[in-house]
Amino acid sequence: MFSMKSMWVLAAVGLGLLACGGPESSPAVPEEVGQAEQRLLTLVTCPVGATHVTYSPPLRTQPQDVVFTSTGQASNCYSLLGSSVTSATSFVSFLMKGYSCTDLLDISSGTTLLTWNTGESSTVRQTQTTTAVNGNAIVVTQTGTVLSGKFVGATFVRTVTLLATDLAACDSPEGLTSISGPMTITLLGLL
Repeated sequence: MFSMKSMWVLAAVGLGLLACGGPESSPAVPEEVGQAEQRLLTLVTCPVGATHVTYSPPLRTQPQDVVFTSTGQASNCYSLLGSSVTSATSFVSFLMKGYSCTDLLDISSGTTLLTWNTGESSTVRQTQTTTAVNGNAIVVTQTGTVLSGKFVGATFVRTVTLLATDLAACDSPEGLTSISGPMTITLLGLL
């Protein structure tokens, strides 16, 4: 068993290692690598938002053709580059053939239109991965690239937490008509 004095010595040694470049610190980057490599910067981030997804006809356990429509609102957007973007809306709608509730966790891709408070827009092509959390929520992560419009070429990252407490509706005659939850948007790019 360690004495109190031994524990203080171990803590001091650990802090000293951290301060002196111990195993927890980042290795130094050679100057020639630093000049050749550029880092992605946050062009704009919108930490507050919500999205609402509707299914027509409602999703069920049996596959069917379904029109998927997603609308979202993002706010409190800011940029370290002084952009005048403060909010955005997102919209996507398309037909999914042979889709059912069991497909909610599939990897998929699509195109989203973002309309910024400035009146400008961005068309984004993204890939979506979905994870079930504790059986009552679905976390959707979309990553992609801005194809056209404002921030063209930027990397797009959107995270949506769908509070899917009504997934049992998939087994009901009415089906799952909609799902919604909080959303964040971040765009990354090079200077």
